[in-house]
Parts: sequence; C-alpha cells; structure tokens
Amino acid sequence: MNSPENIPAKTGMNPFKKKLLIAVLVIDFFIFVPIVWFFVFVPSGQIKSLENHFVSYKYENEQVTYKIVSKKPKNWVSFKDINYTAAHAIVVSEDWAFYNHSGYDMNQIKDAVSEATQGGRKRGASTISQQLVKNLFFTHQRSLHRKFKELAASIVLERNLTKERILETYLNVVEFAPGVYGIHDAAKFYFGKKPKDLSAKEGAFLAMLLPNPKRNMQSFKQGQLTEYGNKTVNEILDKMVISGYLKKEQLPNIRKVDIFKKKKGSKKDNKRKLDSTLLSSLSNSKPSKKRKNRKPNFEVNYRSDKALQLSDEPEFDEDAILDDNSGFQEEFKAD
Repeated sequence: MNSPENIPAKTGMNPFKKKLLIAVLVIDFFIFVPIVWFFVFVPSGQIKSLENHFVSYKYENEQVTYKIVSKKPKNWVSFKDINYTAAHAIVVSEDWAFYNHSGYDMNQIKDAVSEATQGGRKRGASTISQQLVKNLFFTHQRSLHRKFKELAASIVLERNLTKERILETYLNVVEFAPGVYGIHDAAKFYFGKKPKDLSAKEGAFLAMLLPNPKRNMQSFKQGQLTEYGNKTVNEILDKMVISGYLKKEQLPNIRKVDIFKKKKGSKKDNKRKLDSTLLSSLSNSKPSKKRKNRKPNFEVNYRSDKALQLSDEPEFDEDAILDDNSGFQEEFKAD
C-alpha cells in the first residue's frame, strides 16, 4: 500500500481547458446578457403591432398619454390623406435621410459627437423612427441607457413597418402645440384645413414648430412670421428643392404666400385660441376635474410627456436633428 506521501497530487484542470472554459463563459455573457436585456427593456411586441394598429392619446393636466389601440381614432389621418409635399417638409426638416437609414443615422451621430467633443453647439441625432418610439414607449430622461433602448426599438420598428407606415404614425402623434397632437388637429388649429389641403409653405411652418412648438409658435400668436420663423421656413423650403420635393422655379411664388392672411388683425383671437388648448386638446382629450397622483407605466404602451415644460437649456433639444449651422435664434418672445 502506498503511503500518503507516495500518492500523486491532483494536478487540477488542464490550462488549455481552463482558458477554453473562460472564453466560452465570456462569449455566453456577451450573447446572453444582450438578449435578456432586449426582451426586458424593448417592447418589440407592441412595436410590431403598430403595423396594423393605431395610437390614441389623452391630454390632461398638461400631460399626454399614448396608447396603442385596434380601432382607428377619429383624428387619425391615413398617409394618402396628407398632402405629400407638406408631409415631406417635416421629413427634410427632422430627418433628411429618413428613406435611406434603418432606424438610426450614423452620419448625424458622428456629427453630433464631433461637435460635442470640439465644444461646438450641442445637437441631438435622433431620426423620426427614434423620436416615434421615444414618444410612445420611453421617458424623456436623458441617459445612455434610454438612448440604447431607443436605438434598439427603432431598429425593430424599421424591420417590421414600412417607411410610409412609420411616417404616418409619427405625423399622427407628434406635438404641434400645447394640447394639439397629430397633423389632423394641427392643420385644423393653425389653418382651418384638412391635412390633404395643406400647402408646401404651411407644411414648412409645421416643421418649423418642431421639436418645441410651445417655444416656436410666436409667429402664430402675432399673425405673421417672425424674423426667425421666416428664416427657418425658407431654409426648409430650400431643403425641399435640394431633395426634389419642390422645383426651384416654384420657390419665388411659394415664398410670397402669406399663410396667415386670413388671420390678419386677429392676434387676440389667436392668443385666445392658444390659451384654450392649454385646458384641452381639439379632439379626444378632456380636462381633468381632479388631479390624480398616479405613476404611469412608461415602458409598456404609453408615456407622460414632460416636453411641455421649458427646459433649463432652451438652446438644446437632445433629440432634434438641427442642420442649421448659423446658430439657434429662439422663436419664443415674452408678451
């Protein structure tokens, strides 16, 4: 019998097998964790449902909540019933490369990072798809985690919906004035028209309002385009020529159009009309009789909009694509 001192010591795991096991664990971690994160934080099922569902909204206490519904809301407008040129005034203003990206615009991201690192004017890099999923499913909290969720959700959106359906949904939920959401109510509120009757310049005006209509609607309040409003609308019209939505020879006549002609001398009426929207929206929202302290489920099928409040940094909207390099001139003026 071997004495204890003659028993061979255990050598342990082979070094090669040990390294292989570590490599497998690392690979599993980088595959498994993102998959779990995706299913926990990205509402892919609800995003996919937008292909054949709609979005309703409710506005009360200066907040909006969105909800995905199967029945078409009365103020929902099909894309074919929106003036094509007016709709694309918003496209060229908010997301120039909308038809060429898959949910995110890497060129805009690179430009935004470059400007930030060089100490230039800050700007965001969100596409229309990213803005849409942020509005419907996420909060406005500024964090890297939210941006990752927004990016992943926008990719899911692009893979399951056509560009036309994405744009239709966006135009039906975006904010154009306090309490006025969607292009149906915006066309009615600003111009007394249906979306299909909007002109190119009226579309450019609606585009100018984004992403902060509360601050950018001074032109409407005074019944004529301000210096900032006129400059921005003309820049959007120039972009429409470059992108092929307008012909250059059309521009002189389009620029001459006074989109507020019928509102001359009605500044008080416009202000009164604007003030009324602070209490309720034009269509499917009702003023609340009693405030309720409830915590909304942001990450499921609606969110609470904090965008109606002026930010501490009025010259910076994190999620707007700003192509104007001449500097930001605030539209809003105190009465």
